[in-house]
Amino acid sequence: MNMDTIIDKWFSTRDHKIKWSISIAFFILFPVYFANITAFLPEGAMISGGASVTGDWDVTFEESDIATSESTEFLMDGEEFEFEFMFNEPGINLAYVEVTVSHGETDEDGPNPVVQEQCDNAMGEMELSGVNGYVENGSTTSGESGSPNECPTSYTMVILLIENYTGDSYQDSGSKGAIQNMWTDGGNGRGEWMCVITLETRTGSSPGPSPGGPVLNNNEDGEDITVSWRVVGVEVSVTPVVEIDL
Repeated sequence: MNMDTIIDKWFSTRDHKIKWSISIAFFILFPVYFANITAFLPEGAMISGGASVTGDWDVTFEESDIATSESTEFLMDGEEFEFEFMFNEPGINLAYVEVTVSHGETDEDGPNPVVQEQCDNAMGEMELSGVNGYVENGSTTSGESGSPNECPTSYTMVILLIENYTGDSYQDSGSKGAIQNMWTDGGNGRGEWMCVITLETRTGSSPGPSPGGPVLNNNEDGEDITVSWRVVGVEVSVTPVVEIDL
């Protein structure tokens, strides 16, 4: 069957001619429609499902606790201990990990009213060689208890897993997909987390004889040190900016 015969068959009836006319018009108008549809939408509006659509966007973040853990160990003066935490769960967008170090005081109130507060110091250092990756700029990877005159005490180290993440909402212009891709963890934060604590106990009052007898010294052997882990995930929403006419 030659081409002329095929064409004659396709257009042999009125119904065939109508169907082909509609099909040809569709193929011509379809790309033209989508090329110009944004001109008829409100400014900042989005075509559903189009990550490549450009416009003006509200970018918001919703955080949630993905995992928490806590452990306590009694450390002697000068002792070093490695607190460990494992996180390998995939498919979650992680924002940061908080590591809080805290301890009470068993002897800060010494009998000497002049020099009676000498709080112990739990010096912390994060060892992150077992973690897939993290953001160095802005992360806190070390800390210590601080002033010897403020007991009890705690401090928190924050390790960021998304570059430039603050959790603050903002507006931006451009491709929706490109903006979403800015706020992904890229696989950071998985692996074995380790916080190394070294305890330094301090004497709470000056040694020396008292009128009644014993040495005025309240230095103890050690302290209970608690390390708490908090893994924080984030969902990113990129929605069209809605302008309200007043």
